[in-house]
Amino acid sequence: MISFITPCCDLMVREKLVRDLIPSIIERDGQTPRVRVVSGDELEAFLRAKIVEEARELEESGSIEEIADILEVIEALIRFRNISWETVRDVQTSKRLERGGFDSGLVLEMPDDG
Repeated sequence: MISFITPCCDLMVREKLVRDLIPSIIERDGQTPRVRVVSGDELEAFLRAKIVEEARELEESGSIEEIADILEVIEALIRFRNISWETVRDVQTSKRLERGGFDSGLVLEMPDDG
């Protein structure tokens, strides 16, 4: 889990971005969630960290659910940045034409730096 450690009430609290309905689900289970709303640069930082968290979970499980989670966070980041899918696809196409895709399964051997 990727989380940010934030000072709160003289304690260090671990935080992570969660889906919008998670606090309600926690309450339904009889617990009291402690949440706060973030925006601006802080929200972008949490979204980027969430992509890393979900990518690590995909690496471990390989499940389609983790692919869907990554896509959900990417869509949220695209909305946050107020860019269109068309713009993202144009950049993707440009990079594919310039550098190729990942269809061939090529793995580059990287020399040790040490």
